[in-house]
Amino acid sequence: MLSIVIIINTSDFLKDIMQGDELLHIVLEIITVALSIGGIFLLARMVHHRANMDAHVEKIESDLSVTRSKLKEIGEEYSKHIQDQFQMWKFTQSEKEVALLILKGLSFNEIAETRNTKEKTVRQQASSVYSKSGVSSRHELAAWFLEDLLV
Repeated sequence: MLSIVIIINTSDFLKDIMQGDELLHIVLEIITVALSIGGIFLLARMVHHRANMDAHVEKIESDLSVTRSKLKEIGEEYSKHIQDQFQMWKFTQSEKEVALLILKGLSFNEIAETRNTKEKTVRQQASSVYSKSGVSSRHELAAWFLEDLLV
């Protein structure tokens, strides 16, 4: 569209010069053509910038997808590591469930509600978990697994 404005105004400008039109009118034609040319360059620059931004966003999205995939894989590996350790400690199925909920940060009351059991039962299972794993509290149990991440 700006190209059409440039062509029309340039031809009008040349016609005005040949006819000896007023200087003010000729200057306005020159300004219109110059602004149109500037608009084309600005538009081209904006299109180029947008293309670069789109490419950058595409790369970031690709990197994010790879990172999410790696995080999922690491999470699955760590979950397997936790389950393997529970097996080594010879936890019962109930103890595994309680231990996992403890690691997730749930209180004994929340664990009891989640598992539809009494809090006293959860406390007994937690005590068994601590004993079999060689720790004395939920914090030590969490620290035991956290230490693996830090080493």
